[in-house]
Amino acid sequence: MGLRRKRGRHRRRKDRTLPLGSAVIVASAVAGVYLTASPEGASAVPTTVYVATHGSDSNTGTLNSPYRTLEKAFSSAKAGTVIKVRGGTYYPSRTLHSSVSGTARERVQLRPYGAEKVSIDGSRLGEGASLLSLSADYWTVSGIELRNAPGGGLVCTSCAKNVFQNLSTHGNGDTGLTLRGDNTHDNVIRNLDSYGNHDDATGGQRADGIAITHGSGTGNVVTGSRLFHNSDDGLDLWMWASPVTIEHSWAFGNGRNRWHIPYFKGNGSGFQLGADRPHAPSPAHVVRSSAAWDNSKAGFDAGGNTGALRLQRTTAFANWGKGYSVAGSRALLTRNLAVSNGRGSADTGRLAVSRDNNWSPGGPATPPLVTTDPTTALGTRRQNGALPVTSFLVVMDRTAIGSTMN
Repeated sequence: MGLRRKRGRHRRRKDRTLPLGSAVIVASAVAGVYLTASPEGASAVPTTVYVATHGSDSNTGTLNSPYRTLEKAFSSAKAGTVIKVRGGTYYPSRTLHSSVSGTARERVQLRPYGAEKVSIDGSRLGEGASLLSLSADYWTVSGIELRNAPGGGLVCTSCAKNVFQNLSTHGNGDTGLTLRGDNTHDNVIRNLDSYGNHDDATGGQRADGIAITHGSGTGNVVTGSRLFHNSDDGLDLWMWASPVTIEHSWAFGNGRNRWHIPYFKGNGSGFQLGADRPHAPSPAHVVRSSAAWDNSKAGFDAGGNTGALRLQRTTAFANWGKGYSVAGSRALLTRNLAVSNGRGSADTGRLAVSRDNNWSPGGPATPPLVTTDPTTALGTRRQNGALPVTSFLVVMDRTAIGSTMN
């Protein structure tokens, strides 16, 4: 597909996501390598609210007298509130929305009670409704499954200093997790599994694993995430005007019509690194220590972004298109590895610079891999939520090239 056609189709697709009635979710502040959001701070005077499937909204919201619905808990949230959800499946009757912000010392938190498993299911919501929608700062959302919403799992609009951690967003009718709007900055998406999201009514062309789109704001970080089997892209930075950092993340199997959607239009790049936003600087996104495989288009795609992208020690394996498609971008690609991609290793054009990649003139030879069987990469995450230990795509001879994968 030519760039002009691709740009036009994406613009039509993404413009449809602009209305604010979408879902948003939030998370907890976590310090870590390269992360720019503030660490989680303890509330000076925390207020803990409990929700349980056996509760009642006429209760007091204590552990022994919990609320029944998340809607009730959201309505009572203020800076410092911790919403602890008992195990079970919850079916909201409307989008869970909040514009109430926490502070650096008194974050608003939404998380399970202890190690109990919590699912929020959007199958009873109206057409186009999202599960969680935030237009607020200093939230932490962690440890929850968000599924089956007709309009997407989590949408955070013009929000800052939020952390979305150890979440699963899947089976939604739009993107699993979305950041959008101007002044959206210093948010962390950590250890997210976002998969199987598909927008049947619009041909599969809108549902990504993560979309950071139509807005601006620095300091947003995606780390430790698996973005797979979505109808469109794994991660999409369409029309985002500020640099985003992606690290230690995997995108695979995106862009296939697994749902038999008529007139399917899903794009299917692993990491779609955006197009320029009109009258805004070309964002120099950074991708490092990440991998893309078995996507229906490119593994890593500039998508029309002419900026100084930085791709460092990433791996593109067995994608149906190019491993790296960055023609027209002033990208710098360093120590990346492309193996067995359907349309070749890389299209870097005249502007991009390639150094020490396995396709670069005089660069290292393609090293042997421990295994090309992805089974271990699909396994259960580690206890702390980190990606599973895997030997998939690990370089056998320890040559400093490609994603470390672990």
